Amino acid sequence: MPLILAVAFALAGCVRVHAAMAVSPDDHVSGSIDIATVQSKPDDAGPALTVPPELADKVSLTPYAADGYVGKTVHFDGLAFEQVRQLAEAISNQAGRYKINLRRSGDIVSFAGSVDLGQLRPEGVDVQVKIAFPGPVGKTNGTPDKDNTVAWTAKAGGVTELNATANYSTTGGMSWIRWVLVVGAGAVGAALLVLVLALVAHRRSVRQQRREQHQDNQSQFV
Repeated sequence: MPLILAVAFALAGCVRVHAAMAVSPDDHVSGSIDIATVQSKPDDAGPALTVPPELADKVSLTPYAADGYVGKTVHFDGLAFEQVRQLAEAISNQAGRYKINLRRSGDIVSFAGSVDLGQLRPEGVDVQVKIAFPGPVGKTNGTPDKDNTVAWTAKAGGVTELNATANYSTTGGMSWIRWVLVVGAGAVGAALLVLVLALVAHRRSVRQQRREQHQDNQSQFV
């Protein structure tokens, strides 16, 4: 399913795009994208971004500021491929274009795309993409890293091609969990809280059932 990411930034400006994403075993994507430009004046807040209302419960924006760049960090958790496409369209324009295609065929997931920075000068351009897969990485033109992760650095003034294939595996889920802990600790914390609350509620229910059963047994002997 095609995924097009094009980020709003000035054609000749200094830009930073750091994308860190993880593909889960159930074909969902979680991660974050820093989208920023060099601050030109004190009230400059960087590129304006909009999140589609239908994704508001899974996507959030927080301010980004580092090394003279200002903008937003887009956090997303558990998006289907189609939802990621929707999000990409909402933050896209023609200044810079990122094309990504994620497909699954059986136990193989393939990733292909390109980063077109042909209209930008090299100075101040910092565009990096990292993707964690739920299993061992096969062929790729990126830089393999630990935990089934591949990284690319795009160059200004041209098009950088991206491609990788990976195998889904039962052991790959742990890699994805570790990655989400890095790029989405808040979401993971919320999930753990929900799990703890569910366990507490379950235990209370069991204790209540036991008390009621005990009371019923006693009533039978009265």
